[in-house]
Amino acid sequence: MERSRGVELGKLWDDIPGPDKFEIVQQLVGFEMALVSIRFPIYGSIYYANNLRNVDSNQMIELGNRKNTVGVEFAVGPTTNRTFFDDGKDAVDVRRGPWTSIEDYVSACANRELACLQTFSEFPRPQGLFYGPGQYQPTAQRKQEALQNVLKVAKFLSPKDKEISKPALWHPDLHGDNIFVNPDQPTEIISIIDWQAVNLSPLFLQARHPALIEFEGPIPEGLKRIRLPDNFDDLSPEEQLEAKKLRAAHRFKLQNSLAGQITGLPGSLFSDGELIVQGMLIRLQEEWATSVGSSIPCPLSFTEEDKKQQNVDEAKWASGVELMEEFLGQVGAYRGWNGWVNHNNYEHFRVQLEKCREEFLNSHSVTSEERSQWEAVWPFTDK
Repeated sequence: MERSRGVELGKLWDDIPGPDKFEIVQQLVGFEMALVSIRFPIYGSIYYANNLRNVDSNQMIELGNRKNTVGVEFAVGPTTNRTFFDDGKDAVDVRRGPWTSIEDYVSACANRELACLQTFSEFPRPQGLFYGPGQYQPTAQRKQEALQNVLKVAKFLSPKDKEISKPALWHPDLHGDNIFVNPDQPTEIISIIDWQAVNLSPLFLQARHPALIEFEGPIPEGLKRIRLPDNFDDLSPEEQLEAKKLRAAHRFKLQNSLAGQITGLPGSLFSDGELIVQGMLIRLQEEWATSVGSSIPCPLSFTEEDKKQQNVDEAKWASGVELMEEFLGQVGAYRGWNGWVNHNNYEHFRVQLEKCREEFLNSHSVTSEERSQWEAVWPFTDK
């Protein structure tokens, strides 16, 4: 393994002029487009074929231009997706692919989370101040119920458009520290690192903008479905290509649709999100006729009491998330902070955490019993 030449783009980004930033982003888009344009047969990760056992013909990757790969064969094998290995999941006996259909892929993700819940006595702490008096109480049972419901409906939610569910290669972590550029000419990208977990997953679950250009503003609403123009057959080949690209871009709204989110979110339920997914499943049951079809019986059976409890739990969940954001803001940490700090800042954050903890306990505990409850579940402890 060799060290990447150049300097991390993140160290220069704030001082780079706007036009140069645009040029860099264009290059990144070009890289991703090149990856997405490659056709892969099934879902998993890419290996040298001779490093896999019992390779079936449908695992082999057909290469167009073999100029630089004469004598080398590639095949799709088990996934290297981090969601199958992080948080101790590497020790759990689950199927890691490859998979021939999106239904198999989604089911494998949900079954992986179920296996983790059955294997471990504890699960990662969610992103909120939960478990306290009057707060939402995450449980393994709630997570399992959500996952089992996802498995009931997964086969009905697959995109009809095979182009957006195709096995696609995509770099999931294009932030400033993974992109190395020429320090004297920052628009020259020298290398991109952190490829070890890059894998072949459904395109609509992979595609995202780089973290380098994270945008937290509102997404424009009211976009109508884009169709090919009526005179499509009369357009030049170049114009037809542009029209197809525009329609393809609109297809990725599936990622944020009800079906798209139910398909993608269950892969993280061992850690967090069971309440969100269950709420989406309740909504899916209510919209089943329009979302799936009235001729297909809905396999979900939420009662009115279930829906009322969901509303109560969602309010508690929102309260816990808000409490965590407020607390981290007072500490001076970022959203999702797990307590890690540079050793140079350790003493500052230790003192700040203790100060903010006391202020929180004083303001959110009416009785000594409530204070003890909060202390017992406090997420930031010095170990």
